[in-house]
Amino acid sequence: MANVKVAIRVRPLNARETADGGKLAVQVEGKLARIQNVKLDGRSEGAVDSREKLLEFCFDYCYWSVDPADPHYASQEEVTALLKNSLLMETMVPQCQAMKPSSCVA
Repeated sequence: MANVKVAIRVRPLNARETADGGKLAVQVEGKLARIQNVKLDGRSEGAVDSREKLLEFCFDYCYWSVDPADPHYASQEEVTALLKNSLLMETMVPQCQAMKPSSCVA
């Protein structure tokens, strides 16, 4: 069985999306991503609609790349480096455990 890890990176809106009046619909808090259905924002609370206003999903890794001034900001380069390191560690640790502890360098 494969061990699958899922990572998401929330990017800023591009120029076209901003010009078209796009709104950021995703917020990240730790490993939790909240997706707001912005199409429902203008409706009253009593309106009947089968779609949810807010959905929450958990991921192995969530990265916020929207605002460089945000303390949780992660650039594309940082995300790539973090994921490479994580993948390398997850690949090497089982191999190291099968070897003598003195032959494993982390």
